[in-house]
Amino acid sequence: MKYMIIDDDKSIRMILSLLIRQNQLGTVVAQLEEGGHAVEDILFYRPDILLIDLLLPGKEGIEIVKEAVQKGFHGKIIMISCVEDAEMISKAYESGVMFYINKPVNAIETVSVLGNVKKMIELEQSMSAIKKALLGSETEPMITQKPDIDSRIDEIFTEIGIVGFSGTEETKEVLKAIYRSQTANRMCKYRLKDVYEDVCRKLYGNENLAVNRKNMEQRIRRTIQKALINVAEIGCEDYYDPIFTKYASTLFDFRQVRQEMQHIKDATAYAGKINTKKFIEGIIAKI
Repeated sequence: MKYMIIDDDKSIRMILSLLIRQNQLGTVVAQLEEGGHAVEDILFYRPDILLIDLLLPGKEGIEIVKEAVQKGFHGKIIMISCVEDAEMISKAYESGVMFYINKPVNAIETVSVLGNVKKMIELEQSMSAIKKALLGSETEPMITQKPDIDSRIDEIFTEIGIVGFSGTEETKEVLKAIYRSQTANRMCKYRLKDVYEDVCRKLYGNENLAVNRKNMEQRIRRTIQKALINVAEIGCEDYYDPIFTKYASTLFDFRQVRQEMQHIKDATAYAGKINTKKFIEGIIAKI
């Protein structure tokens, strides 16, 4: 179970992290102390459970929750605050918050709430698995047409868990551009910088091209980093999982995958690093 904690009080973040770790409730994948870029980080890490303070510097908790939910965040949200205003708490629930933990944090109450939310998520996952199994047992129509490049990329992105992630569509456009050039001439060499610029011009026009290209490149790197995290998590669960064996060494430097696995098990270890060119070449090879 993945947790993200957003609170400007360092001691609160430390207490919550300690309770989660000591009670084996899951792993804290990220901590933030202000709300300025919180929505983007929530959508990047996609935690199962988000613990967020009501009042934050930069952007208030309710505003962050509303925006994250509107942009597709489906995790469970727990608000933490010392605020006792009934109207404010009501707004929090309306925004998408499921539970409310009062400050100062009580260990017993917090562990109980987190445990219940964890069980709720596990139950939903079990029901979803049963539903998929039942649907999968139905007779599927025969596929008579070879999937196009969009479908093939979507299939790979689904397997590595980045469909719908911020930067996915831009990554897809870059892959398609390189695939087309490689199909036309396999000896053709390309520079990612040039491809990024062409794709950025196609998507956003010539205005503020340099800024847009830099932002797009950052979103693509975050998307690939998310793919690395997902593949590493699969490897931590089952080293022989077919998704892990298929992509761990083709899309990434395997040493970095192992490093990310170590980071997942021990947050003090360095996280794994990505190689954008290797990821792109790996996807093209799979296509």
